[in-house]
Amino acid sequence: MRRTAAAVVALVCALVLSGCGLQFSLGFGTGEDGRFDGTEVTVPVLYASGKKGVLATQRIAAASAEGLRIDITENDLSGVDPVTQSATWTAVTAATLLTGARPDTAYTFAFDTRIATPAAGAVTAVGVLALYYGTEILPGVALSGAVTPFGAIRPVPGLAEQVQAAIEAGGIDTILVPAGQRTVRAAQGETVDLDQLAATGGMTVTEVADIATAYAVMTGEDAPEAAFPTPPASPTPLPEADDASAPDAVLEGAVDEMLADADDLLALASDPVLVDSGRAALARAESLRAAGETDAALAAAVTAADRAALAAAPEASAAEATVAAGRASDGASALIDDLQARSPATLDDADRVLRAATAAAEAFALARYAEDLLSDPAADDTARTVATTAAFLATSSARTASALAALPEGGGGGLSGDADLDAVASLLRRAGVAASEAYRTRVVAARADADGVSLDAAEIRLAGADPAALRALALDRARGELTARAPQDRGWGALGIALAGYTSASPVLAATQAVRPPSEADADAAAAQRVAVAEEYTVAAIDALTATGAEVPFARGLLTQAVAAAEAEPAAGAGGFVTPFVAARVLAFAAGVERS
Repeated sequence: MRRTAAAVVALVCALVLSGCGLQFSLGFGTGEDGRFDGTEVTVPVLYASGKKGVLATQRIAAASAEGLRIDITENDLSGVDPVTQSATWTAVTAATLLTGARPDTAYTFAFDTRIATPAAGAVTAVGVLALYYGTEILPGVALSGAVTPFGAIRPVPGLAEQVQAAIEAGGIDTILVPAGQRTVRAAQGETVDLDQLAATGGMTVTEVADIATAYAVMTGEDAPEAAFPTPPASPTPLPEADDASAPDAVLEGAVDEMLADADDLLALASDPVLVDSGRAALARAESLRAAGETDAALAAAVTAADRAALAAAPEASAAEATVAAGRASDGASALIDDLQARSPATLDDADRVLRAATAAAEAFALARYAEDLLSDPAADDTARTVATTAAFLATSSARTASALAALPEGGGGGLSGDADLDAVASLLRRAGVAASEAYRTRVVAARADADGVSLDAAEIRLAGADPAALRALALDRARGELTARAPQDRGWGALGIALAGYTSASPVLAATQAVRPPSEADADAAAAQRVAVAEEYTVAAIDALTATGAEVPFARGLLTQAVAAAEAEPAAGAGGFVTPFVAARVLAFAAGVERS
């Protein structure tokens, strides 16, 4: 049995009003068999443009289609801003994964003005939920906030200006803001109490932590209990498999091999900070291995291997990095082709194949990124260092993918022949493209402008400073080659590629948009609420999977790692749940797990 999250998370989960313990439905809506027959809602949109707040309108329409389509329009000739596109795609992704709704839907999102902010993400997700459940958006209620893939609402800038815009526009009685943002900093730098500001216009402010809570306020209807039950006072324990020893025998060898490789790499490293970080990760993995928690030990071993790779990379020459990148690229290519051709017979097989495909996609992308930089005669020392790091991380990911792909088939849990996994892969792939484009347009371009360098140079500097950014940028660059190996979003290889791309780009983009309230207590409590939401949703998904007779050790291991990361750093811990949450939800689609 894993440990629950930190005590503060256990405390604040009781404050989250709804959204935990979800199960799945493979389709519902306004038409028969859960298909949409042409519906729309209109929602108010609050956002800040520079130092000015704006109250706009968004019309959201949905209708059944042969495949997933998303059209975003604005009242502006310059095109939809990439940040708005990414926020919209994440809203649809969150609503789809949380509810299990049909992905074969055509959505239209029409804004009556030009916006460039993630602040419309939460209200967009609520609008999509309203379409799913056939409810109306109440007049006089507005919501501002970004949304995560697991439905938590993140802080956004410019709330003081947004509240002022709502006062001036009139017609708004209640403004919903992200948890922890009752007190904010205005554009001029002063601290503003939103309650007091809203009261001057006869309005009230309410904090919300997740889109299910916001949905209840904005529609006057509680989200269906079967899909959004009220959470317990503390995170629910991760469900244990009936025979926890069953997967251990086949995983122990893989874990031992990864730990041995990590130990060898750390012996080559000299930077004490990097070595200490790697040794700490290695010790945690070994401790879990000794305790018999093999699924958690596997995830911890992957982390240890990555940290060991980061520690050893500075000691390697360009020639050694070139050889490592070439081997990783060739090995990952063969693995992707192999996994693309597989047809898992059980849910546990699917869990393993999906995890292997994700690791193989990362390995290929990192290796190709390293090869490109190493073959560039104009590459400077920074580029060569990034290339070497990418080559060693690629080797680590390739070893993980190879170890998982070689495990014998078996396990439990049935798969549904009706699951539209191609549409799910398409959704994740395109959501990842949108997040990557927003990251490049905003973050990479801003760094280039600030440093007075080219976009390529700015990208290398960002990749060198953050391994997560390196992964995201590498996967974005390799998307064309990866897609060519798994065309038309079909097959488990394609699903793994899409999962890797989205779960790498989304957290990196969110981290650059982070807003911390003036009060440390408010900020920490809000971060803990987001962790609680993420953990409950992910546990619920895995609980639904284990109820089918599966053990899904790889999804369970990812969750254990996310919990450990949240306990170590609560303020940044929620982002670590993106991968286990999305992976578990994808498996639930594959299993055909339905809402009761």
